[in-house]
Amino acid sequence: MVHLPFPTRKDAGAKLAESLTTYANTKDTLILGLVRGGIVIGRALAEALHLPLYPYVVRKLGHPFHREFGLGAIAEGGETYLDEAMMKLQGVSWDEMEPIIEEELGELKRRVEMYKVHPRPPLNGKTVILTDDGAATGGTMFAAIQDMRKAKVKKVVVALPVSPLDTAETFKKKADEVIILATPEPFEAVGKWYKDFQQVEDDEVVSLLQSIEVPLVH
Repeated sequence: MVHLPFPTRKDAGAKLAESLTTYANTKDTLILGLVRGGIVIGRALAEALHLPLYPYVVRKLGHPFHREFGLGAIAEGGETYLDEAMMKLQGVSWDEMEPIIEEELGELKRRVEMYKVHPRPPLNGKTVILTDDGAATGGTMFAAIQDMRKAKVKKVVVALPVSPLDTAETFKKKADEVIILATPEPFEAVGKWYKDFQQVEDDEVVSLLQSIEVPLVH
């Protein structure tokens, strides 16, 4: 039984780990936490499951005139996801999105270097657990999943504390396994389902990554 809202991201991660015990101590399995909130969740998973945790940088691509309104995302492996149906509905062209993609690509590269605390092994042939503190439209996770396919991973597992039901259903079409603890409606925003949802800062991400002992991926 999941009681909402979650007290903190750490609590949500600990609860999520209970649904992932089949992956504990498994060979060729690693956790990728989407920066930044996903690192807090990922840290809880890594500690409970004795699996290595690495950051994965994905940047939201916002509407040209309303940047908080997400129309897609770009992931560090090079994949770009754009919600073309929503772009059409909003009257936004690919040409209008190009400068936003370029800007976010620069920020993505900066963050990849900033969070590179432990060298990450090649992803091909691995089982990868992608996690975050939640998903609303799912754009950043969709981009990450596309990256995993490009990297030829063995299995993609999406593990989240919370998301809308329709987003969860779309994840099931794109990933090999989807574990989501709660799909409340009306969803509104990820932060609504946490008592404490303070922004995770860069120094906290680096500290969490530096202070965890990363087991070897066999």
